[in-house]
Amino acid sequence: MVEINTATPDEWDTSNETPDGDDYDATDDYDPVDEYDGDDIDDCEDDEFAEEPTEDDDQSDDESEKKPPKFKNVIEFVEGYFVPVIRRRISDNDGGLSWDPRWWAYPEVVARLTALHQAWEEARVSDSMSAMSAWWIQHLEPHLRVILDGDTGPMANAKSDRSFQGWPAMPSDPVPANILDSILSQHN
Repeated sequence: MVEINTATPDEWDTSNETPDGDDYDATDDYDPVDEYDGDDIDDCEDDEFAEEPTEDDDQSDDESEKKPPKFKNVIEFVEGYFVPVIRRRISDNDGGLSWDPRWWAYPEVVARLTALHQAWEEARVSDSMSAMSAWWIQHLEPHLRVILDGDTGPMANAKSDRSFQGWPAMPSDPVPANILDSILSQHN
């Protein structure tokens, strides 16, 4: 139970008041740095005591702060993170989720996993505490729905015997010159 102090003004503790009874006078010239002895400057987490960076410091800080990627390429990402972490019940072409261990044979899957890898690396080094959560919700889940879609996804007919070789590329006729010129002029 919380105890509430019901002391009257006559019972208040006044031991911290000044001897002459004056109220504390906050001066504008008080500087907490004057009270700091400087012995533990390296242990200080407060930026208030840090030296001002110079132009040279800014350039070297940018280079030193840029962390190398955890996974150098999409293959390392898939083998080192995606496959061990992402776990779903995969079916053998019965309308459930489809995955082919030969993911690298599907250009769309490679492109989507590459995008996921790049976004994951960005989230990993982000200063934002919610960056990785955003990666799961905004990047992984939409791509995963397409990659694993057992009805219309790129690996929809994948079978455990590996007999499916992927869907053929969609047909595309050459763009007629007059339409090509029109399209290109609109985007220049």
